Amino acid sequence: MHSQMQPTDVYFYREQLSDGSYDQSNRELDFTRSQHLVLAYDLLPVSDWRIKTEIYYQFLNKVPVTQTPSSFSMLNTGSSFQPNNQGFLQNTGKGENYGVELTIEKFFSKGYYGLFTSSMYESKYTGSDLIQRNTAFNGNYVVNVLAGKEFKIGPAKQDRIFIDLKASMAGGRYYTPVDLDASRLKGEQVLEGDELAFSERNPNYFRTDIKMGYTRNSRKRKLSHSFYFDIQNVSNHKNVFAERYNPVNQSVNTAYQIGLFPNFMYRLQF
Repeated sequence: MHSQMQPTDVYFYREQLSDGSYDQSNRELDFTRSQHLVLAYDLLPVSDWRIKTEIYYQFLNKVPVTQTPSSFSMLNTGSSFQPNNQGFLQNTGKGENYGVELTIEKFFSKGYYGLFTSSMYESKYTGSDLIQRNTAFNGNYVVNVLAGKEFKIGPAKQDRIFIDLKASMAGGRYYTPVDLDASRLKGEQVLEGDELAFSERNPNYFRTDIKMGYTRNSRKRKLSHSFYFDIQNVSNHKNVFAERYNPVNQSVNTAYQIGLFPNFMYRLQF
């Protein structure tokens, strides 16, 4: 059983009333509660391999939602990087997360390592309108693959050449679409109403990173030089970050996450 405070800006949010005074309606919010049930099995078939499976269920209650019926829930906080400008909240919302996970890990030995993680899950919430919806974080699945190989070189085999590969795949997240007509009328972004809350979904996420490097260890001093060449999103896959209203051209534009990004690094250790 767990409890969690709300973000600080939620407690201190205030709204100006018609008489010019301010109402701090969120000051008395309680902690959000969650109950976790987990069943896991951990297996070490050999000394440098590990397999772990896990089934879990999480029930959340006392989640802050609006006093009047709506789709708002604090469980979606953080998905849009927007401030919590919502007052008159009460701890009557609910949510649930459940799924299954599999991890296969090869510890570093014999010059290589590997890691495979996967998760299939559901993430739902219920607002004050008593309708269950997908949360903003409900991607349904995540798969990560990480592998690396190291080669010893030099007369005394004291130097290293290595290569790492990482691939990530995940289901697209749900979001509330932009109300284009209302946004044009107001001159800023306005989202659709409760009936379309978290009804749209971004495309699936995919990214592959490759890192190569060389480490030279001094034979006379406790000193090493490392050179890395890191290529992030090597396939230049366009992963959607958000759909946003652009007041300049009065249309909805798609913001993407980082594309192909090469990065060179040098590290000196002594």
